[in-house]
Amino acid sequence: VIGLALVVFAIAGLAVDGTRAFLFRRSLQNSADAAALAAAAELDRAAYYSSGGQTAVLEEDAARAAASKWLELRGLPLTAQVAVTPTRVEIVLRGRVPTTFLGLAGIAEIPVAARAYAAPIAGNP
Repeated sequence: VIGLALVVFAIAGLAVDGTRAFLFRRSLQNSADAAALAAAAELDRAAYYSSGGQTAVLEEDAARAAASKWLELRGLPLTAQVAVTPTRVEIVLRGRVPTTFLGLAGIAEIPVAARAYAAPIAGNP
């Protein structure tokens, strides 16, 4: 009976805590995608208009600020890395989900991460 109870708790732990980790990862991915898209919209307007829309280069400081502001407004407990080059934005988010059932097995939290990329597209849409 004790062995069966341990197996049931392990399965419940994977189901409950695994679902919480999956949902948190999905929230991180949504946040990373949205922040990357917001950052990729921050174009160097002078370069864009002088080329007639054929050159799309990011304004790096504005892109970094847009991504950071969006992530800050989201309010999730996370660590963010924002890398911006003239042609691309990369967002890496990391967080931890505290466990309930798996804590009984010595696993206090589950690390979760998400990554997103975005780049401006030049030319006619």
